[in-house]
Amino acid sequence: MKKFFLIFSCLIFASSHSFAQGWIEYINTTDLFIVNFPGDPEVRETTHESAFEAIFPARVYSVESDSGLYSVTVVDYRDSQRIHSERTDRTEANSSNSVWVTDVRASVAHAAKLFRSRGGEVTYDAWADIDKIEGQQLQITNPDQSRSFIAVHLHDSRLYILEATVPPGRPPPGLFQQSLGILDEEGRRIRYLIDAEGRRTRMQVMHEWIGVDPERAGEQLIEQ
Repeated sequence: MKKFFLIFSCLIFASSHSFAQGWIEYINTTDLFIVNFPGDPEVRETTHESAFEAIFPARVYSVESDSGLYSVTVVDYRDSQRIHSERTDRTEANSSNSVWVTDVRASVAHAAKLFRSRGGEVTYDAWADIDKIEGQQLQITNPDQSRSFIAVHLHDSRLYILEATVPPGRPPPGLFQQSLGILDEEGRRIRYLIDAEGRRTRMQVMHEWIGVDPERAGEQLIEQ
């Protein structure tokens, strides 16, 4: 059974960690991420079709509020080799021994392609990183003039898809958009240094332990 812990800071003064009213710092120790949400997210199981048409398990964490719709989708590619080896619909294009590796590596580009093809005007589309975990960011003006802000990142064969859609005239969802972080199995936020060849070195920094900082103001929801 999942356990939920609400941790309330005793600090009431404003700080750089304070949140807007109603927002929480959501920490997920199953799919290993941290993000700001405007309330407790609903969680549902789903599937994701990959670039090579394999089906992978995924979870969607979402909150709908007056300011917009916010979601984090986590696609689990860790069993890619097994899933591809057990396929009964193999073709010449998806039957090589290494296709499972290519499918994982292509996951960011494929997810970005799906957003581009669903309609609307793409107003921003560029490489991005969070804590030097590489990915892609997009901004799309939808046919109803709402705007979608999207980030896609891959780490340890988990694909993280961050999406916020705000009504026409509303400001960008910065409190959500800039808050995504990836955790390790011990609950520490992962940050890297990266060189020109893409080689990464893990950094040790202050406040990398999530959910235990006594000076953090605001409300946290930790899900295990």
